[in-house]
Formats: sequence, structure tokens, C-alpha cells
Amino acid sequence: MRLSETERQAITSAVTRHFGPDARVFLFGSRVDDDRRGGDIDLLVETTLPEPRALHAKIGAITDIQLTIGDQKIDMVTCQPQTPGTAEQPLIIANARREGVPL
Repeated sequence: MRLSETERQAITSAVTRHFGPDARVFLFGSRVDDDRRGGDIDLLVETTLPEPRALHAKIGAITDIQLTIGDQKIDMVTCQPQTPGTAEQPLIIANARREGVPL
């Protein structure tokens, strides 16, 4: 995983502050691969917040992360926690859940 301890702490702290203590955050994409270079920070946040509140939380969390770690490209996808028997999920969420690393 290509995130420093400071970056990991900034991300988890911002997600908890804006989405609540039950939110889960995963790193996925190129930053998971230690052999790659560069790339944006791709995050999946599982939250029980309803959509309008989740959007506000997303904006707040990204802002806090950037203020702490500097101006880096951060992509954040939000979704409801996965429950057995739920409908098919978008491909990006399915891939993030499969390849993602919990922070």
C-alpha cells in the first residue's frame, strides 16, 4: 500500500468525523500496488447515511484530507454496506470491495 501513516490517519479521521464511527473505508486502485508509481487516492466508503447526507459528508471528508496531506487527487465512492441478497452493485463498487484494502 502506497500511503504514509500520516495519510492513512488523515483519511480514517476525516471519514469518521464526517460519516460517523460506523463507516468503513477501503483503499483501492493503483495505490494498493507497491510496484506502481503515482496515481490518485481511490477510496470506497461504506456508510449508512442517506444519499444527500452522504454527499455532504464526502465533500467534507475530501476537503479535510486535502487540508491535512496536501493537494492530491482523491476519488471517493460511497455506498451502503453490503448485505446478503441485495441487488447487483455497480462495477466500480464490486471491484473496490474485491481489491480494496481496509484502512
